[in-house]
Amino acid sequence: DIASEDNNTRQRSIEFIKNTINICNKLNIKYYTIHPGFFAEAVVGSKKENRNFDFVFKKSATTKENVLKRTVKIIKYLYDIANKKNVQLLIENQGSITSKQFTIFDSPKELIFLKKEVGHKLNFNFNLAHATLAGFNLLDSKVFKYFYQESLFFEVSEITEKYDSHLSVYPGQGDIGALLNKYKKEFTNTNIILEYRNLPIKEVRKSYLDVFNFLNTS
Repeated sequence: DIASEDNNTRQRSIEFIKNTINICNKLNIKYYTIHPGFFAEAVVGSKKENRNFDFVFKKSATTKENVLKRTVKIIKYLYDIANKKNVQLLIENQGSITSKQFTIFDSPKELIFLKKEVGHKLNFNFNLAHATLAGFNLLDSKVFKYFYQESLFFEVSEITEKYDSHLSVYPGQGDIGALLNKYKKEFTNTNIILEYRNLPIKEVRKSYLDVFNFLNTS
């Protein structure tokens, strides 16, 4: 967690990312996405049944403003290192209902601030589920257009109520499926990552084919 208050955790995270940037450079991998971290310390996985991928957080001892400012400097540092290695560092936006008090870079204001401080060439790997859970009105074409122009990839999976469940997505169905349907032209001309979790392979294949066929037919 590059936003961690624990210096050892923060430095180990930075070194991990730097090492991965070097691997990307050696393997000629052009893009590398990182999470910006949390305004809290992740202490243990959730004990809820089938949700052991969720974190339980301990509240940070500092202010969110301080965490944002420090993390922006770290991202700028890592972005410059990646740029020198011919790797484009991408930032994934955060967003949650159940842990909204702990997420950072989860609003248009904070993401715009990040771009301003790091540089206009910084791009996002934009997570539609995170943005929707964070309250972005992506059905507003102006809001969507801004992040569409600033993102090289879109992570796509369906949500259920308040959870980022990473479910299969189907165009025209559900919150995320509705976005695919509304912005079909835009999504046809960009990079999509179907980010699923704990699903039968048959369901993954069905969703993939539905999305592929939808975006490749007029």
